[in-house]
Amino acid sequence: MRDDTPPSLFDLTGSGQRYGRFEPARLTQARVRRSMTKTELAAEVGVSAAAIGQYEANINSPRPDVLERLAKALDVRPDFFSIGRPLARLETVNAHFRSLRSARVSDRQKALATATLVWELTFALERHVRLPEVDLPDIEPGSTPAEAAAALRQHWRLPDGPVKHLVATAESRGIVVAVRPLAEIDAVDAFSVVIVDRPIIITTPRRTENVFKHRFSIAHEIGHLLLHADSTEHSAAIENQADEFAAAFLTPAASMDAALPQRLDLATLDRLGRTWGVSPHSLVRRMVERGRTTESSARRAYQRLAMINDPKADPSSAYPGEVPTLLKKAVELAGEHGAGVPALAEVLKISPRQVRDLLGEPDPRPVLRLVTDA
Repeated sequence: MRDDTPPSLFDLTGSGQRYGRFEPARLTQARVRRSMTKTELAAEVGVSAAAIGQYEANINSPRPDVLERLAKALDVRPDFFSIGRPLARLETVNAHFRSLRSARVSDRQKALATATLVWELTFALERHVRLPEVDLPDIEPGSTPAEAAAALRQHWRLPDGPVKHLVATAESRGIVVAVRPLAEIDAVDAFSVVIVDRPIIITTPRRTENVFKHRFSIAHEIGHLLLHADSTEHSAAIENQADEFAAAFLTPAASMDAALPQRLDLATLDRLGRTWGVSPHSLVRRMVERGRTTESSARRAYQRLAMINDPKADPSSAYPGEVPTLLKKAVELAGEHGAGVPALAEVLKISPRQVRDLLGEPDPRPVLRLVTDA
């Protein structure tokens, strides 16, 4: 079934509902976020794959009835596809991803589609709530990761010692942090983007289930924001630099020289790690870097840790200072002045359920199931 409707330069009207002029990039955003190919979407909507391609290329626009079927298939409102709202186009967004080797282009595009919607929520909130201004230092070109980490500590006026409440600190400096389900960005552990000057870091439960891993991931992404803001390169070297930044930021060399034991002792490293908010694995690596142990001893330590370590048993997994709260608090404040979840859903042209999902809140609706005879 083909749809050869000419390009729309006028409002689309259907079923008594007035829709704005069609925005092709919105269709791409919604389709990619749902992880659907053009062929899959075409089959569900009842048009040809070529028609979907023409819609997204702005060659043709869908008829009102097709528009409604697209909205149903992609779980958005029909007016989601209208022009007139701020839109961060996927092809213009630069991001840095973890798990780069396993992440396909489609995986990264899907993650970016999620990030653009998080940014749109942030932008909508800023019409009602003043969020913290972005406060990141300018790093001199050619700076090492350790130098950048020291510069950030100085810029944020962090005291010597452990960085407490890393996520809360990042949010207070204007960085939006969100946790998205694995089903949405399953091939990407964490990534960072800057959209219209607003830095956004997104992680997954695979990273947040352990507070040490989560903190290191957040620091890693902050390293990208500082060191690679203008870079489009994706390589192991870039990822290693971000890792070096995270280690230097969370466990500065001078502090580690005073705190690390003289010999490799996993019990001591476990206690030290809980004080500094880093994993014993990270501290073993720091001991190698500071000349306190050898690579061969470190490998044996990693093997022992793999046998005895249970990430889910970490008692500090629910550490409140590492749970993102900026957007939730902003929505609560906006709601006190009549701009709560329903109003935001109207602005974003999605359902209130989807807004709550973006905030990481559970769906309050009861789950109903049919009763069948045995």
